[in-house]
Amino acid sequence: MKAHRVNDLYWTWSGDLRLGNDGDLSETFPNELQSFIQEVQTRLRSELYDWQLHPHLGASLVDLIGRPNNRETAEAGKAHIIAALTKDGFVSRSLIGVQYSPVDVDQLLYIVRISLPDVTRDEVLKFSLLFNIKSFGVTFL
Repeated sequence: MKAHRVNDLYWTWSGDLRLGNDGDLSETFPNELQSFIQEVQTRLRSELYDWQLHPHLGASLVDLIGRPNNRETAEAGKAHIIAALTKDGFVSRSLIGVQYSPVDVDQLLYIVRISLPDVTRDEVLKFSLLFNIKSFGVTFL
């Protein structure tokens, strides 16, 4: 995680700003791991051009809406996920693993694993992402 040294506002799972015990806005600093996790989630939930200052960071899974729930669609989603995480050198491609499985007629489950060799002990972060190709629901499990 040497490349990821960002101080950011702390967001809840639902996208709300988190307040600290003192009533002030919470930040991810000095917890680099929390900052990294938040950045991964933001990239995977976002579409391209969602963020004015960083217009090219989203996974744009919305592009898959209306497509059939098949291997081709799942592979396209996998490519979107990898592109969002490797954009601007955020994570090296060699550290990312993505598996997928259809779990319902309109839902794909993506398991995203990111190896963090720079952490004290080698650690692998796992993100379980449920994507609805009919209504564009993105849920982290």
